[in-house]
Amino acid sequence: MTVLQPDYFSAFRCTCTDCRDNCCKMGWDIEIDEGTLSYYREHGGELCERLCGNIYEEDGAHYMSQEGGCPFLTDDGLCGVQQELGAEHISEICREHPRFYEWFGDYKEAGLGLCCEEVSRLVLTHERPVLFSEKQTDEAPDDLEFDSEIFAAVKSIREKLIDIAQDRGFTMLQRLAVLCYCAEDISEALQDEDCEQLKKISGMLAIDGFRMEIVIQAEKDILSGDVRALGRQGLDRLFSLFSGMEYMGDLGERFALTEDIRDKMLSAEKAFSKSYAPYQHELENILVYFLYRYFIKCTRDYAAEERLFSAVYMTLAARGLFLREYAENGTLPNLDRRILLVKELSKEVEYDSDNMDIIYDEIQQCADTRDMLCELCFQGDI
Repeated sequence: MTVLQPDYFSAFRCTCTDCRDNCCKMGWDIEIDEGTLSYYREHGGELCERLCGNIYEEDGAHYMSQEGGCPFLTDDGLCGVQQELGAEHISEICREHPRFYEWFGDYKEAGLGLCCEEVSRLVLTHERPVLFSEKQTDEAPDDLEFDSEIFAAVKSIREKLIDIAQDRGFTMLQRLAVLCYCAEDISEALQDEDCEQLKKISGMLAIDGFRMEIVIQAEKDILSGDVRALGRQGLDRLFSLFSGMEYMGDLGERFALTEDIRDKMLSAEKAFSKSYAPYQHELENILVYFLYRYFIKCTRDYAAEERLFSAVYMTLAARGLFLREYAENGTLPNLDRRILLVKELSKEVEYDSDNMDIIYDEIQQCADTRDMLCELCFQGDI
């Protein structure tokens, strides 16, 4: 098995009791895999009996009852099951989180989810472009069907998209605009299963001059209208979309936008862009994360526009949260605060399928998604 992973993957270590947002206290539904459940049933003993008593079945799967957090979390914030039975006998998801995987036959991709505080720290403090490396393992191939030609084309396109996301010859917002402008062509070719056209698009995206042409055209399109008004409309739509989601914590309040706050944010754009310039790698890495993790899924669902635009949405949402705090306080939120905001954004939106569906529905229903996102992209550059 060939395994692809980002260069920070092996650097992850769970911070355990030092974590300020212990994943065992989230109240998420924790699936218990069949192997682990069988062990609990067969092993016996007081702990296993308690474990089985807290596991319920729903739609053919088994879950740990988690209201208020895992009932087997010790007072010092550690896993009581792991302490007594060993790490090999906790559920697979508990053992692997926040790692994620995607399989295509004898090829697998691995990564780390931003919903974890420590992963957000690794991603935001990674100043050079993220590199991806392959390694070989003795795992058996996955048997889920996929079209190998489509997979190769999608993987090639994604490599170019990530290269654009990391092209520091352009501003971060210009890179986002380039991605927005190429989404429709990629989607149409993929829907038609036209691998030759996908290869052609991949080749074009590798050309610096082609990228510059897109940036020039995007700027021309935006400047043909009322830039200030477009900025107000774009910011309203972005924050309205996210404020309409359901949240466990108070992140939703940060997306509640009054007219006064919105105008302060727009007025602070240029100053914010200047102050935040040394930290553009943070947004770059967030964008790369979403492209890497989700665009490859187009191999099976062909949802290129949804995958691409949602990556831009999430990146602009993170930037919007930073901008709001700058507008309100007159200074950038510090690194710890930015890590917290990104972690919360991932936990509350990315890891909530209902909230992500809100973004996907918006993309599918609105023909002007590209233009709206580009209007936001150029507020800090024009």
